[in-house]
Amino acid sequence: MNLEDAANLGTALAAVATLALVGFGVRQLIALQKQVELGQQATDAAVTAAEAAQRAVLETARARIDEQVARVVVISEDPQWPPLRNPLISSMPAGDEARLFDSLTLHGSPEVENGDLIFPQDASQLMWFVVRGIVTNEGRSTARIRLDGEGRFIEGASPLIPGEHVEIPPVVGGWRGNSSYLFTEHLLRPGKSALFEWAAGCAVAEWAELHDQPTPAGGCIYLKAFDSAEHGVVDSVKVEVQGRPLQPVPQRTGHWALSSTPHMHIGVVVWPTQREYRGEVSPGE
Repeated sequence: MNLEDAANLGTALAAVATLALVGFGVRQLIALQKQVELGQQATDAAVTAAEAAQRAVLETARARIDEQVARVVVISEDPQWPPLRNPLISSMPAGDEARLFDSLTLHGSPEVENGDLIFPQDASQLMWFVVRGIVTNEGRSTARIRLDGEGRFIEGASPLIPGEHVEIPPVVGGWRGNSSYLFTEHLLRPGKSALFEWAAGCAVAEWAELHDQPTPAGGCIYLKAFDSAEHGVVDSVKVEVQGRPLQPVPQRTGHWALSSTPHMHIGVVVWPTQREYRGEVSPGE
């Protein structure tokens, strides 16, 4: 073997050694990547297990609270028919405006007659429904309840609880903190029921637009129930008027009339209770 052949052989061996080192390094990187992936999977599994354990503890705590706190159940009568209409009001009250259950408002709000509602002269008038409902405390502790919206607790009877005269539940503190019925809280003891009425509506033109909607809604109210500060539970029940109380008058453009079958076209939906646990600590706190 001459010198040149020896040099070529050395170069070839060096190249083979380099390739071997590169191959070894690649295998090491692949092994390291697998270790990293396995480590990440283990970490994710640990986090998932911890979250599951936290949820289990949370659900157990909620179950204990649910056994002790107030639990309100709301049922509703059908909307009173026919609806009311006021030529001086175009929308639901806001701020310091006159309320729908104020005596002056009710006095100036006759029932909608069976005659035509003509656009545009009647389009902007507020047309609303009065609805009555019953709330019962089926829990173990006294609840503070209030109506958020145009609503108030009243004394009287309801076909929802035949043969029973319902009293107005006591006001928190024994007196009304404002001149209006808005935001006044009442005490509802376990096993007791309260009768309330509320109002919801919109302009005549908006009712006409709802005639073509798949799920028409004409206003709502929220009943809020607060348990003791010890548990920090707040329940919210949405009660909503839905339907198509108006129908177009055939062959008379711009003329609308009350539905001839109100029991089929207007009703009330009581949505499931939404419960908030204010005493819970958010993750990470």
